[in-house]
Amino acid sequence: MNNNKLIQSVNIERDESLDALKAISIIFVLFWHLQPIKFVISANTHVLMKIADQIVKIFEVQLSLTAVPIFYIVSLYLYFQKKPNIEYLQKRILNLIKIFVFWQLIQNIFFVLVTKQAPPLSWDNIMGAKPDLPLFGGSVFYFLFDLIILIIIAFIYQLINSNTVMKIINFGFILFFIAYFELLCIQKLNLPHYDLRNFIIYIPIAFGFANYKNKIIKFKLIFLLLYILSSIHDIYLRADDYPLSIYARISIVFGALTIFCFTCILKIKYNSLLQTIAKYTLGVFAFHKYWQCLFLLLIRNLGIDNSNILFSEINLIFVYIIQAPVVILGTIFSIYLFKLVGLSKFVS
Repeated sequence: MNNNKLIQSVNIERDESLDALKAISIIFVLFWHLQPIKFVISANTHVLMKIADQIVKIFEVQLSLTAVPIFYIVSLYLYFQKKPNIEYLQKRILNLIKIFVFWQLIQNIFFVLVTKQAPPLSWDNIMGAKPDLPLFGGSVFYFLFDLIILIIIAFIYQLINSNTVMKIINFGFILFFIAYFELLCIQKLNLPHYDLRNFIIYIPIAFGFANYKNKIIKFKLIFLLLYILSSIHDIYLRADDYPLSIYARISIVFGALTIFCFTCILKIKYNSLLQTIAKYTLGVFAFHKYWQCLFLLLIRNLGIDNSNILFSEINLIFVYIIQAPVVILGTIFSIYLFKLVGLSKFVS
């Protein structure tokens, strides 16, 4: 076995840092959707509480939104490492289609049960962005639909044999989408969060990590600096009422790159809890929104005011504080139930 093949075989072994990245990402997803720290701000609110509120909001829009890009980088990174042939591609795509169809069917059934209405027939429904759930919003399963398309593109992408041509294409793709994202920002345009164009940039990024990981990680401090600068850029534009995209922003790209690089250099030892969280990220991703929807419907039906605060001194909203543990416990129970009835493949 030559050195390249030996390196490839070692890399494919379980990497605890990838488990850490998955765990970080799903925590970010929960933080973004559940928003457990939410303040009531008024003209009379203490300045420290206003600062705390701004810090939380910046964390939500500048850091927690790197979750989906990190998931894509990890998924595509693992895919590229396997050097897949057409048989593996077919097996992988078929498996993802089964999972996608299953959860999108659940989404539509849940919609019917909760709203007593027929789900809309639209392209957004077909690709997993709809139907919207009451008090929650659209489906999250666009993630699976887009992942299927990204993997198909990645398979074609890796067929290029020339290293020189591949490097040119890699840099070209990344620079093009960074310029495109910036143009959208300054033109006050945005992409829907489920639009595939948000995520194509992560194919060359994942390919780069799969083939030149150690070289790319050396630029981690540069990525961090670019992330900070682009985040300041976002904050400035947002303060000036620019309608920024959720994912089509330079800061999200460099944020995901930074987190990936710094996590990969950590000497993370085996941790059963970390591995369990990483294993069931799909289940958490799928179930938490149903429990959140049910919780919010219950709060509304009970007539509880969403603006009620728990501590008058710090103006924390009571409903958001108790929502997080209720949703997480319900999600854990649902995953356990799926394992019990033999449906583990749909949650892990």
